[in-house]
Amino acid sequence: CLSYLCVLSPMVALEVADLQGEWIASRGEAVQVTGSELRINGIPVPGGLLLNDDGKVVGFGIYKLYTDDLSSDIEWRAGPQELSWRRGAKGEVTKKVRELTEILTDLSDPDSEKAAVVRMNSLLDRWRIGLEYIRSCNVVPDATNRAQTGLSIHHVHYIASQIAEHGFKSRRRGLCTSDGAHDVPVLVMERGCSELGSRALAKWSATVKETNLPNLVDPRSFYCSLGNGHFSQALNLFRARGVSLFSGEQFVPDKDAALVEALQDGVQSLVLSSEMPAADRKFVSDMLNKAHGRPWVVQPNGHVSVQEASVGGGDGQFVALSKVLDAEELSCLVRSKLGFDKASFISKL
Repeated sequence: CLSYLCVLSPMVALEVADLQGEWIASRGEAVQVTGSELRINGIPVPGGLLLNDDGKVVGFGIYKLYTDDLSSDIEWRAGPQELSWRRGAKGEVTKKVRELTEILTDLSDPDSEKAAVVRMNSLLDRWRIGLEYIRSCNVVPDATNRAQTGLSIHHVHYIASQIAEHGFKSRRRGLCTSDGAHDVPVLVMERGCSELGSRALAKWSATVKETNLPNLVDPRSFYCSLGNGHFSQALNLFRARGVSLFSGEQFVPDKDAALVEALQDGVQSLVLSSEMPAADRKFVSDMLNKAHGRPWVVQPNGHVSVQEASVGGGDGQFVALSKVLDAEELSCLVRSKLGFDKASFISKL
């Protein structure tokens, strides 16, 4: 704990009592503070509130306290990332936590999800253009994906680290989900002059500014991901030869032939029409996140669907949570899974 505080000092600090109760974070997360324990959207944050030797709050997770002015929003910062908390309206936090609990409950309810999978496949058929090989540099997250909270930079780096360690599991070379291969990306063809396209670009520009992820997209014509957005940006870390937040090593694709092939030729993806409305995109995005790990079936005619028989299958807790959490909770989850030392991590920001 001492080494961690040395990285952050000098610091502003608040009394633990000042932060008790319920808050809403700037990305929409529900925050609950009880003593030094911290929950975000009902999920415990490892380590809770971080205290200095005087027992005052100086941070949480990777964030350090930036302001001690209780007359306005509480501000937290971690490198280029900024976060603020405001007091929630009556019942606001409870409603948010209940909604997330219902989502996680649905993950294990095969009956309620079965009809939703049928509806999703119907929408995929309605808006389907076809199967195409799409390069990751042409992909940005759709504005409706992940409840509009954006990507977790830590999950992007985690996926890239797994590829670097274990090699790229290529569907093109015959591997499938059970072998560790990626899901089939589902993308919407877009252009910068459309309403939804411009919204996606604006959101992506803000994400790049906040996270320093590589921005390689041509704004005139591109694709918006309804699922697998973290996967596409993990590939772009190799494309741009970025440096891992965790190890400090460069992501180099040269010795992985399957990875080089995916970067050069693209990954086979299901491409949907730009005419697909926002409500349909949001539904498919939510379903794809909940359907992660279920077998994709690619028919000879190019039809792609999710096998209904696998609904309710046993995804691990990490995989299940990683698909429904907001960006910041997902970052906390990744760091918890890796057991990453907070002091050494913050020193890299």
